[in-house]
Amino acid sequence: MKLTNEQIAIIDQTLMDKGVVYEEIKLELLDHIVTDIELETEESNFDVAFSKAILKWERELEEINPLEKIVTPRIVKEKFSKITKNQFKFSLLAVVIFSVLMTAITMLEPEEYVYYNLHLFFYWVFSLICLINIINMFFIWKLKTITIYGRFFQVYVGHTAFNLYLIYSGLNRLSDLSRHYSYKSIFMNFFEWFFKGFFFFMAVYLVMIAIEHFKTVKKYKLV
Repeated sequence: MKLTNEQIAIIDQTLMDKGVVYEEIKLELLDHIVTDIELETEESNFDVAFSKAILKWERELEEINPLEKIVTPRIVKEKFSKITKNQFKFSLLAVVIFSVLMTAITMLEPEEYVYYNLHLFFYWVFSLICLINIINMFFIWKLKTITIYGRFFQVYVGHTAFNLYLIYSGLNRLSDLSRHYSYKSIFMNFFEWFFKGFFFFMAVYLVMIAIEHFKTVKKYKLV
């Protein structure tokens, strides 16, 4: 059976009522449900076919936390959780490699100027990443298109304020390096780079998430 625009609009609204407000997830489910219904015979009743299709996707649309003010279907919760887990996996793996590399350099070349230049370059790049995230925040807000990537970005972009404070504090220490610089043990050196690096790579991941948001908007022609 071929669905009318009105019937497709009913399916779309039903998904929104069930909490599927993120465009790419909603469009993906909409496509599956429409396909399931259109596979029915021409004599089939739309309401019956629609109920059968919704039942097929019952698990994905199940509310995980029904007591929350905002309805959260399983498919949304799982997608958000997956992005969050990937953020920590990416950040941890990247920061360990980064910290080992930086520790090796500063231990092999313990001169003050090496320490200064490495940190200055790090804070410069970190500042650039923060600036990119601030610009992305503006454009994501301006587009007003709701995607799961855009929502994730909006939740975590607030960390940029702490990142800017971290950069400011670090640059202040560099400005009076002769008072703060001292030869550190391998462990302290690693920990210093790990702490700063973790927030750096979290910020880098946000840039990647923003890119996914804009790619999703373009893919589904949401603007």
